[in-house]
Amino acid sequence: MQRPGCWLVVLGTVLSICHGTYVPITQAKVDGLPVKYADKEFLVKQKFFFEILRHLHQPIAFEEYLPYTARWVTDPSKYTNYTEVAEFIQTYKQGVLKKGQIFTIYNYWYAKQTVQLYRFFENAIDWDTYYKNVVWARANLNEGMFLSALTLSVLHRKDLQGIVLPAIYEIHPHLFFDGDVFQDATNKRALDPNYGFYANKRNNLALANYTAWFATQFYGEGSLSYFTEDVGLNSYYYYFMMDYAPFLGGDKLGLKNDRRGELYLYMYQQLLARYYLERSSNGLGPIQELTWEAPISTGYYSMLRYWNGVPFRSREANFLWRPYDPIKLNGLKAYEERVRQAIDLGYVVTRDGQRISLRQPEAIDIVGNLVSGSVDSVNVDYYKMIETSARMILAQGDYYGSPSEVWPGVLMHYETSMRDPVFYQFYQRLLGFYSDFKSYLPPYTVDELQFKGVEIKGVSVEKLFTYFEPFDVDISNGLGFNYGGEHSTWNFSVYARKQRLNHKPFSYVLNISSQYAGKGVVRMYMGPKMHSLSQLQYMKKLFVEMDQYMVDLVVGDNQIKRNTRDFYYDIRDRTTYSELYMRIMKAYKGEEPFVLDMSEVHCGWPDRLLLPKGQPNGYPLSFFFIVTPFYTPKVPQFSTFDATYTCGTGSGSKYIDALPFGFPFDREINFSSFATKNMHFTDVLVYHVDGNQTNESH
Repeated sequence: MQRPGCWLVVLGTVLSICHGTYVPITQAKVDGLPVKYADKEFLVKQKFFFEILRHLHQPIAFEEYLPYTARWVTDPSKYTNYTEVAEFIQTYKQGVLKKGQIFTIYNYWYAKQTVQLYRFFENAIDWDTYYKNVVWARANLNEGMFLSALTLSVLHRKDLQGIVLPAIYEIHPHLFFDGDVFQDATNKRALDPNYGFYANKRNNLALANYTAWFATQFYGEGSLSYFTEDVGLNSYYYYFMMDYAPFLGGDKLGLKNDRRGELYLYMYQQLLARYYLERSSNGLGPIQELTWEAPISTGYYSMLRYWNGVPFRSREANFLWRPYDPIKLNGLKAYEERVRQAIDLGYVVTRDGQRISLRQPEAIDIVGNLVSGSVDSVNVDYYKMIETSARMILAQGDYYGSPSEVWPGVLMHYETSMRDPVFYQFYQRLLGFYSDFKSYLPPYTVDELQFKGVEIKGVSVEKLFTYFEPFDVDISNGLGFNYGGEHSTWNFSVYARKQRLNHKPFSYVLNISSQYAGKGVVRMYMGPKMHSLSQLQYMKKLFVEMDQYMVDLVVGDNQIKRNTRDFYYDIRDRTTYSELYMRIMKAYKGEEPFVLDMSEVHCGWPDRLLLPKGQPNGYPLSFFFIVTPFYTPKVPQFSTFDATYTCGTGSGSKYIDALPFGFPFDREINFSSFATKNMHFTDVLVYHVDGNQTNESH
């Protein structure tokens, strides 16, 4: 909403400068449907972020920003909390991580500096102060730290909601593509000055194979590289961790309003379930158990290289703990035991010595915050940070190390963690706390499971196909560019082409008989094929939630048809950096409108990975459907944010209903009461075919 008296001319454009919730839209109707377009103020901001992130490891080349590179805004009245700003300035003067050095968020000093820089951005009272400080930070601070703080700021600052950043794998492609890709591109540029500028994309390609055999030669893990190295999957994890960064929280951001502790545990449970299904479709067994009492059997040899050419740290197979690791391990075991005792005793002790019961279902939120070690933990001083401590040991890192001592491996970056098989082994161990807590809750009763008068009569699902197809990522931001040459940087595009998994869109039809007229909620899960219902006691943790949506039931027969294009959690492929910038500039110049929708959203599961790869003769799965009564959430869905162009992080109104995540698979099962009429299992087969056999995709 526009506020009178809050305007300033910046970069030749009239901008609102009030720091608060801002609605960056004009509205229209297309074919009778409401459509929202970005206004000029929004487009100025959108243009700025794409330009300031261009060629992140090179000096700023856009002349309009150069006057602001030498000094930050020093006027204390330009900040909402100058004390926090002064803390950052003091740290900066004492010395921070230098430009060009390797950054990781899993280092105490780097994380502290990142949070201070984020607060420096966050406390800017208006856009004029904000963008000038961003320009200064871009020119003077470490690239990785700057990118992390800026991303956190864009995701969480109220007046930047709806702003789209380039995909993280195109801002920082070195964290997503092996070093040989950039070597190939560099060699081709040396031989051909027009490489990267050809109109035909095929002439601007760089070699991009999956790491596969080089990454791990043990236990067949290399066969999963198409999944574990997928740019969409790793981006999903990166953005989740930035949305709910463990070092951010409190009342101001409101992340706890989203049941962040419960969401944290459920996210990992779902990741591991999905990973298990991918393993199974490739003929691999269960995820290996990780124990602190034995060497780590699974090695990982990353082929990634940082921008400065330093390779990522690797881990030998049958890795032996270093001499000082037992000291850290003893501390980690003590932290784990404290959480385990809290769950077993049924209460947690807060900082001021108060006891909070852990015997109510909603206490899972408390447990999740304990395990994650987030700032919303009731007592992080005592229960510590299990996740961070474990990553340091597994990645051979030093949480308090100086720049000369920090050599990060893949586990020390959100963007690369999911490449390493040990990632899944560790979080399987961590999820033991999840199941331990749930084991103290009674199984659901018939009344809690059933939907009186509602019965799923049957389900029909179209045939399921998956295939590999080429996918191009613009990696030009990770290559040096000569701004003094004859070409524009926006005409420079080098593409890394990979074969990515995809599936043919499919629909299903639910036939529901109802004696009730009103709202219901449908949940759809995918899991291993079972030969008897009793297997569900173990298999329930391997089911992945695919979809969730509201239905309006009528008395009588209800036929509900749903297509994968409508699935609640899925997001489509991102537009490339340069292409999206061109669209922004056309809108900025008034040549075409810039639609505000969720087409470039960061918060969702990659649609391509909806199904596991499958097998040529069909990979058996079970689909599970349940329709439940509508249980009103504490805050009605979408009531506190605009879901047409924002993700609603911290809004408290993201969820359809108030049921626990993973219902009804989140508790032990009493089979005498479990199979109610509002549930239905159906067996399906996933066929993997050659990409030439189908060209249909989303």
